[in-house]
Amino acid sequence: MLQTLKLKVSQASRAKKLDHFYSKCDGGKILDAGVSGSGHRRLPGENIFLTTFRFSGDAYVGLGVDDLTELAAKHPDKRFVTYDGTVFPFCDDEFDWVFSNAVIEHVGGFSEQVRFLNEMLRVGRRVFFTTPNRYFPVESHTNVWFLHWFAGDVFYNWCARHGRCWTRANLQLLSHANLLKVLKASNAASYEVFENRLLGWSMTFSVVCQK
Repeated sequence: MLQTLKLKVSQASRAKKLDHFYSKCDGGKILDAGVSGSGHRRLPGENIFLTTFRFSGDAYVGLGVDDLTELAAKHPDKRFVTYDGTVFPFCDDEFDWVFSNAVIEHVGGFSEQVRFLNEMLRVGRRVFFTTPNRYFPVESHTNVWFLHWFAGDVFYNWCARHGRCWTRANLQLLSHANLLKVLKASNAASYEVFENRLLGWSMTFSVVCQK
């Protein structure tokens, strides 16, 4: 029952964020930064932007660190690019928009998060990205309650004991203050942070920014 409720809440949250993006975007060339391919431990809702894309396929480019061959075969009208997780293999301002759903918390620590955001800003004229709120009571990747609020290794030690794959290297959640710190250290000239709430709690953040 709880899993069913979580699924419904997650689906509603993702739909709201997608509607928000499309309310801002009226087309053009769009990069989906952080696509998951074969060999990746899939989470519910991953690649949601790809599977619900509302424009023609030639407007879409998917970027990820995984092997994206299977996705390319499944979506022959769209382009997919694999890279090493550092510099995006695109020219400056190549895209009208960059979209990235719940990826920035997986790229590493503060400096890696700033670099990832700067790469999105470099290749896109405008950027829309989302990330879960560290201080929402339930951690969305593990379903654990409150442990992710603590400083130090409390959460990661719990993950190791319970056979979860999450470490500091691949999951560093952002609070509102953390997110603002990343934005202020980036090349973003302007930005708006939107809080997506559930029962009064900020569950996720959506950010619209440009350089």
